[in-house]
Amino acid sequence: MAFDGVAHLAGSHERDSMDPTEKVPGRTEESANPPSFGYPDPDLEAVATRVYLAALQHPQPSRSLLVAQGIREDLVDTSLRILDAQGLIRLHEGGQLEVVPPDIALPNVAAELEHRARQTRASAHELAQVFFAARSQVLRPDPSSLQLLQSMDELAAATADIISSGTERVRAFRAMSPRTRELFAAPLHAHEAPSFGAGGVALPLYTTYDSAVLDLDNALQVLEAREGGGERFRFVSSVPFSALVVDEAAAVVDTTLFEENGSGSVLVRSRPMVRALGALADLFWDLGSPLPRTAGARSAEARDRTILALLAAGAPDATIARQTGVSQRTVERRVRALMDQLGAGTRFQAGVQAARRGLV
Repeated sequence: MAFDGVAHLAGSHERDSMDPTEKVPGRTEESANPPSFGYPDPDLEAVATRVYLAALQHPQPSRSLLVAQGIREDLVDTSLRILDAQGLIRLHEGGQLEVVPPDIALPNVAAELEHRARQTRASAHELAQVFFAARSQVLRPDPSSLQLLQSMDELAAATADIISSGTERVRAFRAMSPRTRELFAAPLHAHEAPSFGAGGVALPLYTTYDSAVLDLDNALQVLEAREGGGERFRFVSSVPFSALVVDEAAAVVDTTLFEENGSGSVLVRSRPMVRALGALADLFWDLGSPLPRTAGARSAEARDRTILALLAAGAPDATIARQTGVSQRTVERRVRALMDQLGAGTRFQAGVQAARRGLV
């Protein structure tokens, strides 16, 4: 039988009454001080339990009897002081001792342990407040890690600034926002310029666009120019907002879809948030569909490849008609014919099937 309660309280008494210079097997000078919060020394626990059991089993226990059983005198004395302090035995003159009946003594020990447990639980909340208050200054984000932008000009300047400090790559996803419209309205030569990072190195740019941008005037010409400048792009339906991520160091969140003047957009330098936005950019890229390199050609075959690519990107018939230079009715006929050829039940499936067969 193991007396865990005895051992637990033994550790508490040891703090109060045991000479710190006393030797206990397995302990060094460095560990002479007992552990705090009542965690007992394993060796002292074993000795105290052995002494208590020996005293229980003898009708007239004494110090000399316990020593005669092979327990070191100093350990017997230490254990007896502990057991006496906890009300498990009573020490008398001449080394005689009296064992308090366990059905009386042990419930008292248990009650004391329960009292200490209640005190510990009661103090947990207050101590937690101290813990978090002490760390609040350390854990509080650096105010410079998030910077609110107040205008479209500030949004453009912040974007240019973080790109200029990049060293590896730029990832972006763009909604059909006022900022995206402004971007596509720039002269073609502006789109042809590469994105230069630190040291004048051209950075690869990977962008996933909302397929609605394909309905903008000269969208394919703009995209062709941007491809010449080093951008690779794909398309998905319904991008909810825009963001641009440079390496894993900085990002800009464009909220002009919700506030046209750019107020409320954010420059982000918080590493966890930048990584989260980068992961979202990667997800959009994986879900996106590319456009064929022959998008600007006018042959019937090239036109059909463009139609299929635009279908996969989620473009409506009106957008496809504008980008291919044919009427919407012609687009509708060609879409139906292409769906039949590919065995597709929906427009999107036609685009997917075309991509699987290498047609786009």
